[in-house]
Amino acid sequence: KATFVGEGFTRKPPKYERFIRPMGLRYTKAHVTHPELGVTFSLPILGVKKNPQSPLYTGLGVLTKGTVIEVNVSELGLVTQGGKVVWGKYAQVTNKPENDGCVNAILLSGA
Repeated sequence: KATFVGEGFTRKPPKYERFIRPMGLRYTKAHVTHPELGVTFSLPILGVKKNPQSPLYTGLGVLTKGTVIEVNVSELGLVTQGGKVVWGKYAQVTNKPENDGCVNAILLSGA
């Protein structure tokens, strides 16, 4: 399965490892489309918020279609009403990363 693992991730010894996350299917960036602008950016993934397939997948960081991920939008220069720069925003995965070899997502407007 396609997965996201954090910055300081280290594998457990094989004896204690329950789930194997293949190196070739680990993603750190996502192609995120801004719905209003219609522009796509390659943004770093900060974490997996919710995977609708299974709570276990959410904990493991598995990326499937419909997964809500948190992406770093600081380089887009989005600003709140108070004048603060927005750092992380939620996006929903729109493709099947396991088949396509990349993560495509669309920014969610509510978060």
